[in-house]
Amino acid sequence: MEYGDLIRRAEANLKAKNILKSYVMNEGTFLREGAETNFVARFNSRYFDRFRFKFRMIDSQEASTEITLYGKKFATPFLSGALSGLTDVAEKPLVKVATGVKESGSMMWLGIVSADQQREVLATGVPTIRIVKPYQDTEMMLKELKEAEEAGAMAVGTDIDFFYGGKRGDRLFAPKAMGPKTSQEMRKLVEATQLPFIFKGVLSVEDARKALEIGAGGIVVSNHAGIVIDYAAHPLEVLPEIKEVIGDRMPIFVDGGFRRGSDVMKALALGADAVLAGWLLVMGLAANGSEGVSEIINIVTAELRRIMSVTGCNDLSEINQTVLVKRDYGI
Repeated sequence: MEYGDLIRRAEANLKAKNILKSYVMNEGTFLREGAETNFVARFNSRYFDRFRFKFRMIDSQEASTEITLYGKKFATPFLSGALSGLTDVAEKPLVKVATGVKESGSMMWLGIVSADQQREVLATGVPTIRIVKPYQDTEMMLKELKEAEEAGAMAVGTDIDFFYGGKRGDRLFAPKAMGPKTSQEMRKLVEATQLPFIFKGVLSVEDARKALEIGAGGIVVSNHAGIVIDYAAHPLEVLPEIKEVIGDRMPIFVDGGFRRGSDVMKALALGADAVLAGWLLVMGLAANGSEGVSEIINIVTAELRRIMSVTGCNDLSEINQTVLVKRDYGI
């Protein structure tokens, strides 16, 4: 099935289940509502349009999209976002996503899940990273981190951008359950596990530098799909300067409206090691269960591979900003 067919089938299935009533339409795409004016959700996908590619055809060859992260080899740098819930989309949704992710040679990320859901996902054998919410109750965080480590997660982390909860439209959610953490408190979390600890929701050089100093095992550059504050920067706007600070000392992941292989290529060129996508995998799930998830990852990876070949990048290590032309006008 082609990309467009998958998306159309997914939308039809979601409409039939009356799920899209809580979504907003933006430029032909259904999106979850963000904070206040919903600027971030509207802007996330448009920011990619600022970048164009150069052709570098002579001496080019079929590119490899393989990547090694935390000692494991993956077929693609296009990874699952940190997913939660989705029971309105399918039965056993996270297991189905995990199955599709594993089949495509990618990596699974989990958000809010029960211990049983976590075990079910890890039982599929897919390499998994667990992201725990930054609860006021640090002991609850430590408990969930321990459960993830014991269940076999390859890494863990927390959403530092969710210290003050989230917002959809004018509605705040979970502000009292969450709480900000000091550098000392974050270091305690990092030291509580033997696994790499990932800081998700980094959107500044300052937080990236602090994450590095505290001992993070990776960061996710993210604006949390616009549900933290309105008018948050797009991750790609701050990614290059974060890359300058971090270098190759830990993996840099990024999320924020990724839809096609061209979007992934732009992020890699600007300094990311890998890209996370939630919405697109949910659409794959809605279209055709675990097979739909695998199909969408394979399609985006194939698009990325072709662009790499056309731009003269034989493997991921050869991708950098020289493949891009940027326009500095308009959105």
